[in-house]
Amino acid sequence: MEDLNENTEAQTEEVLSGESEQPQETQPERPDWLPEKFERPEELANSYQELERAFYTRKEELRNQIVGELNDEAQSNAPISPADYELKFDAPEGIEYSVADDDPMVDWFRNTAHSYGLSQDEFDGLMNEYLQIDAQRGPDWNVESESLGEYADKRLERVDGWATSHLSEKAYDVFANIPASAGMVELFEELMEVAGQPQFNMTSDTEFQEVLRIDDLRAMQNDPKYWKERDPAFIAKVRQGFAQYSRRNG
Repeated sequence: MEDLNENTEAQTEEVLSGESEQPQETQPERPDWLPEKFERPEELANSYQELERAFYTRKEELRNQIVGELNDEAQSNAPISPADYELKFDAPEGIEYSVADDDPMVDWFRNTAHSYGLSQDEFDGLMNEYLQIDAQRGPDWNVESESLGEYADKRLERVDGWATSHLSEKAYDVFANIPASAGMVELFEELMEVAGQPQFNMTSDTEFQEVLRIDDLRAMQNDPKYWKERDPAFIAKVRQGFAQYSRRNG
């Protein structure tokens, strides 16, 4: 029994002795360049990451602050409400143009300008630029044609055909740049009559009268404007009509 205890004690001493002889884990050597407040390089890297996050967060906050201040300043230059924008329009020289204060387009410009915080001067600039373009765009033929009646397009076609045949290239270029309107068509129709052309008259659903017939000329001679009132313009029409008739039938 005593021998058994001695063997057990000897084995225990060997185990303990073996454990004491195992190699100890060594700590990595601290780099010389590492600041004293950091124990490991990983701590330095984490510190830089936190600093970078703080920098960009502050940068974003500063940007938002500046944008907010600029917006506040812009809004301070705007009128109290969209309706407070005054409508000031300088029409292009030689063009008569007016715009109603309650025009829906004006309301749209006012509301949009106010939402962006535009000043009165900035609103004036935008409105004048738009209105000058609109003024030079000319009349709406769809509206103008209504006053000329069912054959408005034919009347415009006839006027254009006459201008093409009787005007020089330079004069026609000027004519072509005149916006098509009811007044323009009626003006040239009158000039055409003075030049011996008949009044506009549709001879079928698709054709209009091109020249004065002899019956038309005789009817014009019987008109009081010719023989009684002696209207110079009307007399000129009759004479031009006879001259053209003679050339066609000579």
